[in-house]
Amino acid sequence: MNKFLHILAPALLLAELTVYGETNQLKSLPLRECVERALVNNIEIRAERINSSIQTWGITGAQGVYDPVLTGGIRYQDSTTPQDPGLPAQTQQTLQPTLGLAGKLPTGATYDFTATDNRSSGNVVTNIFTYLYTGQTGVSVTQPLLKNFGLGINSATIRIARKSKTIAVQNFIQLVMTKVSAVSTAYYELVFAIEDHKAKVEDLNQAKQLLAEDQRRVQVGVLTPLDVTQAEAGVAERQQAVILAARTIKDNENTLKRLICREVSEFRSTSLLPVDYPLVQMIQTDTAESTRTALTRRPDYLSAKEALEKQNIVVQFNRNQLWPEIDLQGSYGLNGRGRSFSSYTANQTTDDSPVWSVGIAVSIPIGNRQARSNYHVARLDADQLLLNLKALEQDIIVQVDNAVGHVEANLESVKATHEATRLAQESLDAEKKKLLAGTSTTFLVLQAQAQLATARSAEIRARSDYSESLVALDQAEGTILSKNNITLKLDD
Repeated sequence: MNKFLHILAPALLLAELTVYGETNQLKSLPLRECVERALVNNIEIRAERINSSIQTWGITGAQGVYDPVLTGGIRYQDSTTPQDPGLPAQTQQTLQPTLGLAGKLPTGATYDFTATDNRSSGNVVTNIFTYLYTGQTGVSVTQPLLKNFGLGINSATIRIARKSKTIAVQNFIQLVMTKVSAVSTAYYELVFAIEDHKAKVEDLNQAKQLLAEDQRRVQVGVLTPLDVTQAEAGVAERQQAVILAARTIKDNENTLKRLICREVSEFRSTSLLPVDYPLVQMIQTDTAESTRTALTRRPDYLSAKEALEKQNIVVQFNRNQLWPEIDLQGSYGLNGRGRSFSSYTANQTTDDSPVWSVGIAVSIPIGNRQARSNYHVARLDADQLLLNLKALEQDIIVQVDNAVGHVEANLESVKATHEATRLAQESLDAEKKKLLAGTSTTFLVLQAQAQLATARSAEIRARSDYSESLVALDQAEGTILSKNNITLKLDD
């Protein structure tokens, strides 16, 4: 098929833009530039992009469960204890520094490295003022054996955060696809409005020409004044159609401006002039292949699958929480003691004074209603998400089938309306010849003109609908970004 046959002449477009008494600047915009402007400026896209960054920090926060915690402190105590009459009071000064490192391992085990020193001075033991150094260094480990045991359970929060990030990315892609589709549709609607306005202006000019010819014929006595009245009514009717069509141009301009501008006021005194008039040509359609493509590429479907996988992690975690807590506990350390700091450190760095322990701790909640409730709710939520996924799959199948059908139907509509326009033009030409021969009337010529104008508008509408149906098919398949050569840069 041919391109849109009418290319706007600047003078004609300027006349169209002064319908309301104002002259705007013209801004020529290819469709590609409109899409690029939307990707950069559209407020909804910019807002949705933030969600991906938020979820990235969510992953970082979830990984923080394995960050070790370094603790430390120092404590000084001075005490005086009275004794029997005649004996001096016992005094003791203690300086106690502590240092510790605690954390969690991916298996669920928790560890705690501690070092505690005590420096005591005074006359507690004897009436002689002495110094005493004591302390202990060691490590304790607690490893769950049932509840909270294993790599999968303890990484659940991290895996959930990663799924949330993936879902946020897919939602962002979905929004971008929706906006690209909306920009393309608005662009083609503006093309339609301008072309339709041109057709109505041409119809108005033909009606004015007929009125002028009828007025001359009345002067020479060939026609009656009634024919002039009918021609004047035809001109007035077409003037109204031109005014409404011009308003439609403005409305469609505003729709496109809202999509591609950060501030609509940026183009407040500017009229947009689309320069990409799409080709109307047959494309190969395959409903089955388009459906397979949609189920592998559509971000809303992929997001729903990720949401189900995320919920399954929650189910797995909550199932583990039904188990009782059985923890294996163990510790090992070295004691130190000395009258001087050197003897204390020498004593503590040997393994002559070890302290160790091993044991099992069991905790069995009676009833465990909270854990059972969490598990069943999580499982029901997963069942619900699975049903929603299946429903979405059916919706996608129907949407793709409808999109393919609209493409095929609109292509046939373009052919049919083009033929209707050709026949309406021939009918008008024949009616004009009959009027010149005196075998027709002004009313019939006006009727033929109206039929031609209707046919032209229908053809323009069909061409725009065909272009928009191709956009809708790309949207239904999930290929609209690749078809527009758009690659999104997302956070890792």
